[in-house]
Amino acid sequence: MRQDVLAKAIDDPSSTPARILDAAEEVFAEKGFAAASTREIARRARVPFGALHYHWGSKAELREAVMARLADWIRHTVLRNLVPGGTPGEVMDHITDAFLDAFVVKRAAARLLYRQILEPVDPRVQEMFGQLGTFGEGLLAEHGLAGKVDAQAALLVLPNGFVRAVVDEPGQKLAFGGSIFTSRAARERLRLELRRTARLVFGVGE
Repeated sequence: MRQDVLAKAIDDPSSTPARILDAAEEVFAEKGFAAASTREIARRARVPFGALHYHWGSKAELREAVMARLADWIRHTVLRNLVPGGTPGEVMDHITDAFLDAFVVKRAAARLLYRQILEPVDPRVQEMFGQLGTFGEGLLAEHGLAGKVDAQAALLVLPNGFVRAVVDEPGQKLAFGGSIFTSRAARERLRLELRRTARLVFGVGE
């Protein structure tokens, strides 16, 4: 991955490398990595086709950059949105809220994470998933929620269910009468269910 180009894209969201990342994120989220076309990405970014390879190299390197930027965004957004809680239950609720609110703001984020579960394993992307898991474990430990359950197992079960619930808009419409991205009532009903599930998985009471 071209770290210098990624740093430039993060620092300047209007730059050509950033616009290509934005378009790639959108196309990968919609179609998955295998079906995504670099020509389609260049078209959506409104750049010459050669610019994509000039800045990012191969499609695999582009995916790696998209996922690296996404992982960084998730960590920073969750930490920024997380508010203190007075009890373990409140802390767990607030962690759940921080992740949900992040995914609602960046609709492609959960779709990209879900797509990665279904795609052939890329060791470099898998390493980023491991780092996100470590981030989650650290967050739990920092707030006194570690040690109650097998954290690694819980962080396999809960986030996978969480991400699927966020991307399953047809299911949301059946269960809640609307998409969480367009209906506040649907979003709040999902929030309550995710909070309840998180408390159960991590063995947290009030």
